[in-house]
Amino acid sequence: VYFSFNSVQGIGAPFYPAGQDALRRWIVGELLQWITWGRHGTEGGFLQTVAGRLYANITNPLRNSIGRRILCKTLPAIEPGIMAALDQLLDDPDMSINSGMTLFFALRVLAVAIVVVPRFIFSVLCPNWSRKRLVRHINDFVDGTERRIEKANDLSDLIEMEREVFKTFPPNIIPHLWPRFAAAMIPLYILTELASSVPKGNDLVLTITRGLPHNVTTEMDLKLWQVAKAIQSDRQSLDHFHSNDASTLANEYLRGDLPSTAQYAICKFMDEYGMRGLYEIDFGRTRWREEPQPLMNTLKSYVDIKEEHAPDKIFASGEAAAKDATKKLGQEIGKPWLVNFLASRIRCLAGIREMPKFTIVRMLGHLRAKMLMEGEKLVNEQVIDDAKDLFYLYDDELESLSKGRLTRCKTIIAERKAEMKAETERTRLPRVIASDGFAYYGGAATNANTKDAPNVLCGEPVSPGTYEGRIRIVHDPRETTLSQGQILCCHGTDPSWTPLFLSAGALVMEVGGLMTHGSVVAREYGIPAVVGLENVTERLSDGQLVRVDGSSGIVEILE
Repeated sequence: VYFSFNSVQGIGAPFYPAGQDALRRWIVGELLQWITWGRHGTEGGFLQTVAGRLYANITNPLRNSIGRRILCKTLPAIEPGIMAALDQLLDDPDMSINSGMTLFFALRVLAVAIVVVPRFIFSVLCPNWSRKRLVRHINDFVDGTERRIEKANDLSDLIEMEREVFKTFPPNIIPHLWPRFAAAMIPLYILTELASSVPKGNDLVLTITRGLPHNVTTEMDLKLWQVAKAIQSDRQSLDHFHSNDASTLANEYLRGDLPSTAQYAICKFMDEYGMRGLYEIDFGRTRWREEPQPLMNTLKSYVDIKEEHAPDKIFASGEAAAKDATKKLGQEIGKPWLVNFLASRIRCLAGIREMPKFTIVRMLGHLRAKMLMEGEKLVNEQVIDDAKDLFYLYDDELESLSKGRLTRCKTIIAERKAEMKAETERTRLPRVIASDGFAYYGGAATNANTKDAPNVLCGEPVSPGTYEGRIRIVHDPRETTLSQGQILCCHGTDPSWTPLFLSAGALVMEVGGLMTHGSVVAREYGIPAVVGLENVTERLSDGQLVRVDGSSGIVEILE
């Protein structure tokens, strides 16, 4: 049984071959090796490629009593559609439980607990100090990684460096992240249980997670707003952004020809976030520092934002709403001291949710920059036509290329480009597949749209509130801007979509769950959101008037 890694990441497009190997063999493979003391992950078999997309093999965990319990608890919050598919499979005799707690597993849990439990207790007692220590540790690790990558002399060295970098990631990062994140999620779980007896208690708990501080993606958006404010404050820069399109501005930025105020502000932002981009977990995808046009497109809309819709104002209003919700929930439950204690841990530590992925993206950014430098050398030697062509090759092919043994290099790259172009046209993919041919495409509530209610779509409520507005279907955030108040309708999102949330009045999304990117950002910006709506980008159309109820999970088509 395999579930879609693409769905969890909100990625509809296929992965580049280099991106597949980076995840399958190094990022996920090394993580599994660390967790299992080398028993699994060595061949990268946990992730398999189907039509250029990645699927995770969860057969063994599902047939283990502990693994099944963990998956059944976590998947509904990550991607309810996957859990809906598994519900149809778990009664199959071939999926019966055949293992449980073993001595090896117990020893591994004990070894992890010895390290994690004291840090968890420390994080609960001193959340701010604990979080600051985590940030310092991660920054030191990434800086050390960058220095190591810079020492690579050629393509062969760089491939070996990729292995070494991600081999050191799990033992150096995961034991520090897990206890801090657990110190936020366990209080959130307790608070949710306490609120279950209170009318609209779940909405209050979700509101407490609005305007979460220390979220790297939200911080990025606020810093991008500071760039826009710098441009607004300089008449020459502002006029230049108004009179030129995003493509022209991007080319001028790469040449260093923008007005000095704009050039300096954007350069400063790029130093910190230039490694980000659309589908950034894919090693092969271009980054903002390489193709800044999407960022310029966003900045062109940001410089015209009215003060009342400014990101910092929205974020501040979210913080105020969270404070009010904490107070109200404490009064409703009758234990204000307990609610305050739990909420303070959630708000201090839950924002680190995106830090693992952001750390990986930072490391991939350094590797990619070095890889492009090696690619330019091969372009000069007429081995390849474009430095970015390297990402159409798998790791073993890159090794052969570095040793001069890949004779059909340009032909292979041309074939891969054609395959990826063809696969990009495939818009509908199963969330879960099985070796017997079973394929599940549906969302969290596929059968809810009945003949009795043809204008009602039902999904997973992930951000409370009700909003009426016009649908704007977006497939690629690089080519789209939202008018203020439009409802963002898409397959899924990752951090590169975050600027669009500033203009959105609500979010409806095909994939995702309570803890996926789009849901978290929607709550932080205080917009209603419903996810897990099967094929929603085809069931709705641009300009359609709908009502989104983020408390009940209902999207009602009004016209």
